[in-house]
Amino acid sequence: MSLDPIEEELGEGLPSNVIDNDEPNIVNIHPSDAWATWRMELANQMFDEWQSSRN
Repeated sequence: MSLDPIEEELGEGLPSNVIDNDEPNIVNIHPSDAWATWRMELANQMFDEWQSSRN
């Protein structure tokens, strides 16, 4: 496997993707009712516009 000359030139200067275990991880995210309402209204608006353009 050949090495990328740019990566070879940068060497250890590249950031690592190591996870810091000292900080808590985000386990799950719950959407708010306001977000769900906004998303549904946007979807309905987009569908209505699409449907009216087909007639």
